Amino acid sequence: MSQSGGDPAERPGEIVLSTAGETVTVTVAGTIDVRLVVALRKVLHEASSLAPDTLRLHLLVSVDGAELLARVVRETQSRFQASWRRFLVAASDPAVVRLLAGARIDAECKPGLSM
Repeated sequence: MSQSGGDPAERPGEIVLSTAGETVTVTVAGTIDVRLVVALRKVLHEASSLAPDTLRLHLLVSVDGAELLARVVRETQSRFQASWRRFLVAASDPAVVRLLAGARIDAECKPGLSM
């Protein structure tokens, strides 16, 4: 990201994919809009086609952004659970974790998450 400091949820939306061994990590940060949700759906589908043992999703977004992402995240979580693979979701904002829990998505609060 070219900006430093400030709330990550106020920056333009961004998706970063990284791999380490049998783990794929997708990090989503910034302002979430429909375009970014569509892109995330494609990235998560591509990441799951790599057949990792674990897919991690890190969310550095606002509650508003998490509302838009919830359906895509829930679909991915269901797909991974059905294939006995691990799908781990972490968010930097406790309010996002609560919102995801209301959408039946298991998520962990990790305030120190960063890009």
